[in-house]
Amino acid sequence: MRTLKITALAAALAFACSAQAQTFELQRSAGDLVPQTLSVAKAAAVGASEPQPLHFAWALEADAKLTPAEPYRADSREFWTLLDASQVKAGWGFTPTADGALVRISLQGASKAGALSSGDLQLRVDGEPREAAAVIQHQASDVELKATGAQFSEGTLVFQLADGLAGRRIEVALPKARGGALLHVLEPKSTLSMQLSADRVLAAAGSEIRLDAGFLDAGKALAADRIAGLITAPDGRSFDLEFSIDKTGRASARFVLPADAGGGLEPWEVHAFGATGKGRVLRDARTAVMVGVPSARLVGSVDVEQDKGALRFVLPVETAAAGRFEVRGTLFGTDADGQLRPMAIAHAADLLPAGQGRLELRFPADVRNPKLGAPYALRDLSLSDQTRLSLNEQRQEALRLAVLP
Repeated sequence: MRTLKITALAAALAFACSAQAQTFELQRSAGDLVPQTLSVAKAAAVGASEPQPLHFAWALEADAKLTPAEPYRADSREFWTLLDASQVKAGWGFTPTADGALVRISLQGASKAGALSSGDLQLRVDGEPREAAAVIQHQASDVELKATGAQFSEGTLVFQLADGLAGRRIEVALPKARGGALLHVLEPKSTLSMQLSADRVLAAAGSEIRLDAGFLDAGKALAADRIAGLITAPDGRSFDLEFSIDKTGRASARFVLPADAGGGLEPWEVHAFGATGKGRVLRDARTAVMVGVPSARLVGSVDVEQDKGALRFVLPVETAAAGRFEVRGTLFGTDADGQLRPMAIAHAADLLPAGQGRLELRFPADVRNPKLGAPYALRDLSLSDQTRLSLNEQRQEALRLAVLP
C-alpha cells in the first residue's frame, strides 16, 4: 500500500510539473476594437464553414519588425464637382495651383449617350474666350481611353491644361449639353493638398470615429476656409459629417456609428471636401474605416498553461450565433537587454455554438526562442468570424506575463 501511495504521489507531482496553469485578465488599450454587445440580427451566415478544428504556429526572428496597422492618411490634390445642366451650359470655373492639371468631364443624364470632344467646349481664361488649342495640350476621348483598357463611361473627355495657366481662372462650358456633368480636376504637380484621416483602422458598432482634415502647401499648414463631408455605409446609407475648424485652421469631426452598423469585408467610406485660399482652391479627400459585425467577443479570464515547453492560451468566447471563429496572436519574450522581442505567431479556428465556447492558441516548444525569457507578452490578439467574414475584436496589448506558469 505504501509503495502504491508513493507511486501515485510521484505521478501527481510529475503531472503538476509538466502541465501548469495560471489565469490572467485580458488588457485593453486605446484604439482596440472591443464590442460591448453582440447582435444576433446581423449574425446571418454567408457561406459554409470548414468543420475541422485548426491549430498552427510558426517562429519569428527576434529582430522582426512588427508594426500595427496605422490609419490611412489621404493626401489629395484633386476634387470632384457635380454640375447641373444650367452650370454646364453657362460654364463653371476653377483655379489650378500648378501647371499640368488634368481635367475629366463625364456627361450625365440625357447627354451621356453622345460622344464628347474639345470642339464641344467653350473655354475662358480669366474671363476671356480662348481656343481649345491655346488651353489644352493633350486630350483623349472615351473611345481613345477605352482602347487603352481604361473603364470610362460614354460621353467622357479627359484633357491636360497647357503650361502657364497656374493661378489663372479657367472656365469650361458645354453650350449644347442637354444634362449635367461630373467634373474631376487632378493636379499631380501641385504642392497644395488636403489631408484626411480617421483615428482608427477598425471600429465597432456604436463606437465613435474621430476625423482630422486640413490643408498643406509644401508641407506647411494652411487654414481651411471650409470643410464638409459625409460617411457612407456598405448598404448605401449616408450620414453628413459636421467639421469644426480650430484657431489653426485645422478641421475635425466626430461620428458615432449606428448601433446596427456592420460592414464585414466592405468598408465605411469617408469623403471630405474643402476649400482654402478664399475659396479658390478646392480639394476632395477620401479614406475608409472597417466596421466589425459584433457576432462574437472574448470574455472572462484567460487560462495560460505550460506543458513540457509548449504554451497554450485558453480564450473564452461568447457568440451571438453558431459559426466558425478564428483567433490569432503574437507571443513576445524579453531579450538580454530587457527589450520585448517577437517570438512566434499562432492561429486557431474551430466551430462554436451560439452562447459560450472557447478557442486555444497553442505555441509548441519548437517555436519558442530559448534566448527570450520573462516577462512575456501576448500582442495583436484578434478574433474573427470566418462564417460571416468579419473581424470582431482586436487588442494590441492583450496580456503581459511576468512569469510563465
